[in-house]
Amino acid sequence: MSRSVHEKWVERARYDLETAEVLLAAGRYIYVVFMCQQAIEKCFKAVISYRSLEVPPIHNLRRLAEVGGFLAESSPTELRWLDYLSQFYLNARYKEDVQELARQLGEDTARECVRLARGKMEWCIHELTR
Repeated sequence: MSRSVHEKWVERARYDLETAEVLLAAGRYIYVVFMCQQAIEKCFKAVISYRSLEVPPIHNLRRLAEVGGFLAESSPTELRWLDYLSQFYLNARYKEDVQELARQLGEDTARECVRLARGKMEWCIHELTR
């Protein structure tokens, strides 16, 4: 039996979140943050797909929440984190000075990103099973 598009997005999001957790244990904080951004992006795209909306080829988390109609469900603090994570889509992949980027991050920030990504994963699963 074939899985639906939104189920495939969730599967990828889970993989990214698990990867973030492994990287957190290894102290690879830049990529923890990047993988959390990826996990949340895919969660949002799962919900957008589930709601029969067109999934845009973008990576900005706030914009994806707007497209999906669930921006208002995030607190101001969550929105700040979503904006923070969105910048890591490019920075983690293309920043020339990895050491400079690493100095901006620490274990506490990485842990908070994982916590947020876990929460968004739970929210996503809830949305898909209502």
